Amino acid sequence: MLMILSAACRLTAQTTPTTAVIFNDEDLVTQIFGKNKESLLNEFLKISPVEESAFQSAFLEYETEKSPWLSERIALLKMYNEEFSSLDERKMNSLTKEIINNDLEFGRLQMRYFRRMNKLLGATRAAKFFQLDNYLEQSTREFIQNQLPFIKELESDRQVYNHDTKPLSSR
Repeated sequence: MLMILSAACRLTAQTTPTTAVIFNDEDLVTQIFGKNKESLLNEFLKISPVEESAFQSAFLEYETEKSPWLSERIALLKMYNEEFSSLDERKMNSLTKEIINNDLEFGRLQMRYFRRMNKLLGATRAAKFFQLDNYLEQSTREFIQNQLPFIKELESDRQVYNHDTKPLSSR
């Protein structure tokens, strides 16, 4: 059987000063899609019994290598969340660059494993693997992002409008 993320990474996101929410990646996939990553991949890729052992090995190695990247991303988001109200221009610049560099590193990791999955599964199913992996990653990212406060000024200046374009309330 395929293993879900080898290490469950957690993010503590404070939605209010007194409320903390804990995210577990394994649980997030199940919460969002109603199935775990293993089930989704098996159904989507239709891994044959002959391919199963080699695929499981490659998948486990990919998830293991992906884990530090994911941990770093979560740490960066956690840092933003804990310090967002006091981030100055220099720190915001640095934090944003770190997040972008994290994304670039993840792209390089995917390229290495695309070559491997291509040999194991063929180009179409390798593409499907990364399509699903990216979809799951983006979906969990969006879920986490929705729990984080929006950058200071944009959040405090946002207003809700009705059909007549009159402000209903400030947020």
